[in-house]
Amino acid sequence: MSANQSKHQNCSNRGGRRDGCGRKPGVKTQPIRLPQWLIEQLSEQGDARELIVQACVSHYQLCTDPSGDAHD
Repeated sequence: MSANQSKHQNCSNRGGRRDGCGRKPGVKTQPIRLPQWLIEQLSEQGDARELIVQACVSHYQLCTDPSGDAHD
């Protein structure tokens, strides 16, 4: 048995838990399909995701996250 094989003998093929990977706790997201023309026009003005959030907060008078955490 080679050294490489013995190193991975107890490993599964599914990977494992790694710090910084996977879902962030308490963050709920939902994918939304937007028209390509909208994404293109917003991208010309800056970060489309940030602009959409700013527009929603402004239009619906929403309160932003008081902790200031940005969840990407």
